[in-house]
Amino acid sequence: MTALDAEPERMVEAAARAGFEGVGLRIFPPRHAPDQYPVTGDPARTRALRKRADDAGIRIFEGESFGIGPDFHPESYLRALDTARLLGAGVIVSAGIDDDLSRLADRYRWLAERAADHGIALAMEFMPYRGMKTLAQALEVHAVVDHPNARLLIDAVHLSRSGADVADLAAIPDRRIIGHFHICDALATPPATLEEKLAESREGRLYPGEGGLPLREMLALLPDDCSISLEAPHRDQQGWSVEDRLMAAGRATLGFLSPEWVAQ
Repeated sequence: MTALDAEPERMVEAAARAGFEGVGLRIFPPRHAPDQYPVTGDPARTRALRKRADDAGIRIFEGESFGIGPDFHPESYLRALDTARLLGAGVIVSAGIDDDLSRLADRYRWLAERAADHGIALAMEFMPYRGMKTLAQALEVHAVVDHPNARLLIDAVHLSRSGADVADLAAIPDRRIIGHFHICDALATPPATLEEKLAESREGRLYPGEGGLPLREMLALLPDDCSISLEAPHRDQQGWSVEDRLMAAGRATLGFLSPEWVAQ
């Protein structure tokens, strides 16, 4: 999402030059955007993309978009998991799009099992404008899924805009169920409407340290093995080139997550 207009090959090279250790790629396009990006089902492109990442010294560690909605076709997910494995992905991100949370939990359990067969972790993401809207709902769904390969994804802006805060994170009885964190920043005051929250999420975020979200407090609550990736389509950089955006993203994010700060 930080540079969704970049095809995967360009994203890999730009992220590597910006100093990132890994990259998340859309390899399984959602139905509303079939051209972003049809890596799944293209073995030649998959192999070439993996080689490009290896040559650039960067890992393709996150695969998207494995969101689960009412229209669910398991065969396509299996093909996408095969592609994610060939790329070396360690985690797939799956937004809970279905309003029927019971059905969503059943399908998450199936996906957690199949992802485990491929050696890939499942990160379940809630969003305030999707079926699984809140941290509380995500905790309920996770409890029903009850599979060791299914863990929660916490997105900093989605947590804030869904009405939760650091205290709600701290109140989770066992925070080891958090497996992935999307870091970004935003204004401390949320947008007024759901439509404005959606727009902010897609093109109005900030880089870590530029806004008012309590990111350091969030990070302090994450389990030690929780992976972190940047998801920050920047509000002021939509007209910038992919390369310039990712260089700016790298400077801000890697500076915010500097070893000196982590040691504190």
